[in-house]
Amino acid sequence: MGTKEMRVRLLMDNMSAIALSKNHVHHERSKHIDTRIHFLRECIEDGKVEVDHVGTAEQLVDIFTKALGRVRFLELRGKLGIVKLQQV
Repeated sequence: MGTKEMRVRLLMDNMSAIALSKNHVHHERSKHIDTRIHFLRECIEDGKVEVDHVGTAEQLVDIFTKALGRVRFLELRGKLGIVKLQQV
């Protein structure tokens, strides 16, 4: 039985980054982009990666990348399904 590759879904809140990942046109303002963007474009073309937009308010990765206030931290933690265990 063969293994089926699963498509990775990237949710981004930056519309410019999404457009750049799908557009092969080089612009003067994007000359600094390195080989990683080319790898991402190749993965998108091959159907291995799907890039979609998600609003900033729904960006769950912020819990790992930003200093958050308590309310926002607890909100994102709950959306990830992480709960505080009671000590016995």
